[in-house]
Amino acid sequence: MDLKSVMRAAVVMGLVAAAAGAASFAKDKTANQEPVAWGMQSGNDGCVIFKESDETTSEMAQGGGGFTTHTVKQLEVLQEIKATVPKKKYAETKEELDALSQLGMENHLKFVKIPKKYTPEQLDKAKGMCGVQ
Repeated sequence: MDLKSVMRAAVVMGLVAAAAGAASFAKDKTANQEPVAWGMQSGNDGCVIFKESDETTSEMAQGGGGFTTHTVKQLEVLQEIKATVPKKKYAETKEELDALSQLGMENHLKFVKIPKKYTPEQLDKAKGMCGVQ
């Protein structure tokens, strides 16, 4: 092997190691992510726990040039504690989040969000944050 081939192999191995480390870091980041609460922070009568999710749609591009995809981040109802919300999925858009916040204030609800791939500990912590038995 010449020096150029050795250097190329070293660079490739370095990139592979960095990618593996980044994937591992991303996985650990989700596992360590704290639940996030909004809506009524105290004096709430009910609570809704959401998990993050996403929905991808595909459609034929105009002119038949292939497909286009569109992914929308969503909040999916995981558990309702002394509460009921009208839908089971909400897009994470300003309008939907504002509507949820308004619903929370009107009905004295707290909302808690956990990651898509949550741990049992994260779910337990979210339930504890609800403050409703």
